Amino acid sequence: MNMTDRVGHPREDDRGAIMVEFALIVPILLILLLGIIEFGRAYNTQISLQGAAREGARALALGNSAADAVDASSGVAITVSSTSGCPDGDSNAYATVTTAAEFTFGIPFVDLGTKTLHATASMRCGL
Repeated sequence: MNMTDRVGHPREDDRGAIMVEFALIVPILLILLLGIIEFGRAYNTQISLQGAAREGARALALGNSAADAVDASSGVAITVSSTSGCPDGDSNAYATVTTAAEFTFGIPFVDLGTKTLHATASMRCGL
């Protein structure tokens, strides 16, 4: 049974079925699209978090405050959860900074909740 006429248009009695199929598929496609956007935002936050940890480790290796460097390097609300500084005169030691940020997914009808993203960076002291 041919559902289209000779020109390729749906027949009159099939137009309602097409609308129903479209109405069933659109919510799934929108949730998928919003999921892709939200995971992109999470990835962007993770990249910002890693950059902030790197800047904090660099500042700590140079003898400055890691928290000040982390706050200035990113627009994301970041907490510095652990730092290990450089001992005086030890150029073989490493300054390590671990940062964390809360990320809440905003996908409708899919409750992923809030996740904590972490990043750690190390840099050799005295460079």
